[in-house]
Amino acid sequence: MNHSRFNIFLNPKNISIKDRGFNYGDGLFETILVKDSKILYLKEHVERLHDGCNILHFKKPSYLIIKNNMEKVIGRNKNCIIKIILTRGDNSFGYKIPINIKHNLYFIRNKKSAPIINKNMVRLGISTYKTFDNSNLARIKHLNRIDQCLIAEDLYKRKDLNDLVVLNKNHMIETLSSNLFFIKKSRSGYIFHTPKIDKFGIKGIIRDKLISYLKNNKLRVDERHIPLTDLAKYNIAFKVNSVQGLIFIDEIENNKFSHDEIIYNKLKKFIY
Repeated sequence: MNHSRFNIFLNPKNISIKDRGFNYGDGLFETILVKDSKILYLKEHVERLHDGCNILHFKKPSYLIIKNNMEKVIGRNKNCIIKIILTRGDNSFGYKIPINIKHNLYFIRNKKSAPIINKNMVRLGISTYKTFDNSNLARIKHLNRIDQCLIAEDLYKRKDLNDLVVLNKNHMIETLSSNLFFIKKSRSGYIFHTPKIDKFGIKGIIRDKLISYLKNNKLRVDERHIPLTDLAKYNIAFKVNSVQGLIFIDEIENNKFSHDEIIYNKLKKFIY
C-alpha cells in the first residue's frame, strides 16, 4: 500500500533486500498486545515510536495511520500480538542516507496472544553476556537487537530459569524483554526501586505507567543504578512489559523474594 510519506505493508510475506532495516537495523519497532478486541496502550506505543523517530531522524507516522492499519491487520482476531516495524526505507547498498527516502511501515500479526508464563515459581539468573553503554540509543526500541539475541541464546541453555537479568557494569538494567522493580520494606512503608536506563535498556510502557501510578498514590519510587550486590537488600521483586503485564519474581541467583498481599492488591491492575 502506498502512502504519500510511507510505503505501508500489511502482513507481508517478504521484504525488499534493499530495506535498510534488513541491511543495517536502521529502524524501530513496537510490539502491541490485543486483548479481548482491545488494543492495549496504543497511545503510549505511538509516543515511544515517535521518540525513536526524533532520535533516528525519521518522519513520524501519525496515530491515525497506525491505528487504522492496525485495525485492518487485526481483523476479527480478538486476541493477538501486532508488531509494527518502521524502517528508513529502500536504497542501494551503502550507509549513506539518500535525501527524501520514503520510509517502510510494516504491520505484522501474530495470531498467538500473550505467552503463558508459569507463575508458580519464577526463577531468574544473571546473563553472562555483558552489555556496553550506548546512551544515544538507550530507551528506544531500535531494530538492532543483537544484544537480546545473545542473551536469549544464553537463556535457552539454562532450562531451569524463566528469564535472565541483564547487567551493565555490574548494575542490573532489565531482563531479556522486561523492566525490573524491587521493593524494600521499611518502618515508613514500601520503597520501590527500578534501574535507570540512561546507558542501556528500554523505556518500557508499563514501567512508565507504573512509576506514574506509584507517585500518584503517594508511594516512593526511585530510578537508580542498582548494583547486583544490592539484591539481598530487597524483599520483593517483579518484572513488567506490555505483552505479559506484571510478574512477581520468586528468586534471582539464589536470592529469594517474598509475596505480599498488600503489594499484590496495590499492583493487581497491572497483572494480566
